[in-house]
Amino acid sequence: MKRTLLVAVCSFGLLGGMTSGVVQAADDIKTQQVQFKKGESGAIIKGTIQGHETLDYTLTANKGQSMAVTLTGKSSTYFNILPPGSTGEAIFIGSSEGNSFQANLPAKGTYTIRVYQMGAAESSKAKHAFKLEVSIID
Repeated sequence: MKRTLLVAVCSFGLLGGMTSGVVQAADDIKTQQVQFKKGESGAIIKGTIQGHETLDYTLTANKGQSMAVTLTGKSSTYFNILPPGSTGEAIFIGSSEGNSFQANLPAKGTYTIRVYQMGAAESSKAKHAFKLEVSIID
């Protein structure tokens, strides 16, 4: 009985790690700093993503500022928001919460918008176009 329970717990832990670590498991994460034009509080980022690729877009913001992010593109392309100092724990998970995020930020620091794919698109070699609209407002 104890051995069966231990095997079940270990199996669940491994499967759980695979499910929640899909994005973190990527071998190659490409990182780009988000730049706003002088006097503007937002930017539009157009890009493409392919297969298991993970794209990180970073920007610095202050506690209490409002961040808004909207993703348009193929339905299997998602984004997460990682707070400053995160090792993968997200404050927003697009695959379950949708293609739009807006909230007052809980801390000062560098936030990461992590773009990734799931399902058949993740296994595909096809490139999928996407557009991220990002803004930070005081």
